Amino acid sequence: MDPQLQLASQVAAAVADQLPQYSWARLGIQSILLVIAGAIGGFLGSLIREHAKNWAALRTIRKLTRAVEDIKTDNAKQLAELGHQNSIFLEQAKAQNQLRFAALDKRLNAHQEAFTLWRRLLARAHEDDVHEIVRECYVWWERNCLYLEPTARNAFNQAFWAASHHKVLLETPVRDEAAIEAIKRNWSAVQDAGTIIMDAASLPAINDREREDLIKTPGQNVPGTGLEPENRPK
Repeated sequence: MDPQLQLASQVAAAVADQLPQYSWARLGIQSILLVIAGAIGGFLGSLIREHAKNWAALRTIRKLTRAVEDIKTDNAKQLAELGHQNSIFLEQAKAQNQLRFAALDKRLNAHQEAFTLWRRLLARAHEDDVHEIVRECYVWWERNCLYLEPTARNAFNQAFWAASHHKVLLETPVRDEAAIEAIKRNWSAVQDAGTIIMDAASLPAINDREREDLIKTPGQNVPGTGLEPENRPK
């Protein structure tokens, strides 16, 4: 039995004990008191249950509030870390750009010199003295390669190494399909370097006719692979 209802019943019984044992008044008062006690007990029980619900809801709200605060704290830490990393990245990029611009004249000059050497290399690739220009290219590349863009650096290196043994490939007596393809690939490494060096200099674009005029050796056309009929061994 509910404690409040039990107390009300005890009060009703105590009051009823003061009346004659079998009187109608006693019975009536007991009934009235029991009804009142039941109402009070129900009200108090409902009040206690509602209080318990409110307390549980309050505890839940407090837990949610703490969870939200923890999330906000974590997000603030992450944002601060991202901001710090972004600042470091911007400083590094700024330093790199300053270094690149500080050596801009030297870098442009290196690409121009590489292009000039490449034209001489292209013109003498089929000559007996090609190793002289190859050696000159190699010495220059060792002293200046860091000023070249990576694509130009690699292309120039491949060009003079390919030129150094292109004549040997042409003089090989075996002319099967694989040998011919090897000669073509080797010559492409020599010939394509000029375009790559020009593009790496990041200068304003030039049209195809200007590009062709730059590649041509003064006084003669652009050399071929050496596989042309007039260049084939008799």
